[in-house]
Amino acid sequence: MMRRGRAAVLLLSLILPASVLAAPSLDLARGLVEAEQFDQAVEVLKTVEITDGPTAARVDLLLGRIYLSLGKPGKALDHFEHASFAALETEAESYLGLAEARLALGDISHARRNAQMALKVDADQVAAHLVLARADLRIGNGAEAMARLRRLRADRPESEDVALVLARYLAQSEGPNAALAELRAFIAAHPTAAGALDLQGQVLWSAGRKAEAILARQVAAEYYRQRGQTGRADAMIAWLKAVEPPRPAAPAIVEPPRPEPVPPKPVEAAPLPPPEPRPVQVVPIRKVVPASVLPSPEPLPFAPGTAINTGSGIVLEGGRQIVTNRHVVDGMTSIAVRNGTGHVRTARVVRVSSDDDLALLEIERPFPEGAVVPFADIVNPAPGRAAIVMGFPLIGLLGDEQPALTEGIVAKAMGLGNDPNTFQMTTKINKGNSGGPVFDKRGRLIGITVGKMDSAQASRTSATPVEDMNIAIKASRLTRFLGKANAGTGGEGAAEMNLEDLYQVMLPRAVLVAAQK
Repeated sequence: MMRRGRAAVLLLSLILPASVLAAPSLDLARGLVEAEQFDQAVEVLKTVEITDGPTAARVDLLLGRIYLSLGKPGKALDHFEHASFAALETEAESYLGLAEARLALGDISHARRNAQMALKVDADQVAAHLVLARADLRIGNGAEAMARLRRLRADRPESEDVALVLARYLAQSEGPNAALAELRAFIAAHPTAAGALDLQGQVLWSAGRKAEAILARQVAAEYYRQRGQTGRADAMIAWLKAVEPPRPAAPAIVEPPRPEPVPPKPVEAAPLPPPEPRPVQVVPIRKVVPASVLPSPEPLPFAPGTAINTGSGIVLEGGRQIVTNRHVVDGMTSIAVRNGTGHVRTARVVRVSSDDDLALLEIERPFPEGAVVPFADIVNPAPGRAAIVMGFPLIGLLGDEQPALTEGIVAKAMGLGNDPNTFQMTTKINKGNSGGPVFDKRGRLIGITVGKMDSAQASRTSATPVEDMNIAIKASRLTRFLGKANAGTGGEGAAEMNLEDLYQVMLPRAVLVAAQK
């Protein structure tokens, strides 16, 4: 019997391709990757004998997925590139992996191109559509992203990934109530959706509803464990222990929260006057080279689970100075910054303004790219000019690895109560944008984000509904704080950039500011 069994295996090896014989091991490894049992998956992949292109491609695809999940997109990119050359039959998966890795590295243009190529091979790839939507969200194309996500939500009502990306966008663009409504609807149809319950807990926590957040994440941890995703379950349990949750008085069942009051419909803003005509001039063409992003971002020097205060900032000429808001670092003893390419530096406060919400930080050595905002590129805002905010908002929901853009215009050259030191903009900002730069489309710094007036709170004391008013400190106040020449009017400079190019140019310059008492 033993001889017959060995003969059968030998005969199969002569008749069937190696990829078929390797299928059981690959299937086992794929299941382990989906369960986030990465160490076991790697051990199984080591046993796969690679004798043909399709087998090599599938091994590389799984290794790419592992590195992507571990937050190492640079290494993942190498494996996805190998897979793309190894076999045509895995072309769509290879392009998708390339798109996701490049998006994680901040290479928006190539990520979009790879996602579109994946859809040409397989038009039903939901994940490729999500890459395109996330790319639009990263550079502030909210309308395009929302339209795509709404179509996907209607076409794929069972997709948890679609629901999660849509909810994250709603949390950023419309606030926690809109995100919670989306998540409640999905959880009602899919009660064991661990990812949706997890995100619901994060949104509730960011909205200050801590007891509900803890309950939602307790349930999510249990469902993660039931699905074999013990890594996520353990991380959630560690978070729950860190926040010292109260013991729930009722069984761990997530009840739909009471309906939130719907804020009054904003009043349409009066049309802005057209900008004054400017003389036609020849401007230099800017050649944009994609920023060199680390394969995985360097970790911040704080113990996991400890409370930190976060904001955003911008690297100034000279490479060692960073400006942010005073309230981001006020009273903090330990400060670290990480730029958009993943490099971390410790920082110290060297000066704060007594008049404006500004603080100047100094890092121990410049970032390696040397990308900075020249003082000559600090110019004053003008009504109607583009106002593009770059920063790290809502890092608990959106992640802290890469900054995000939001686009609007300068609505008024003065702030609330006609404050001459600030200006109003239509650009949407959220918690974590504080201290971040406001650019125009030529890449010039026109202000520093400082805060917003809550429309719901303002409407309670006003006879008419009030729109969100987003406020930034004028460039002239920044140059005054720095002791530099007055900011110019911005009538000259390089050509305007599209949002993808602007993102690449500013990626090394924008920083996450993290501080601890």
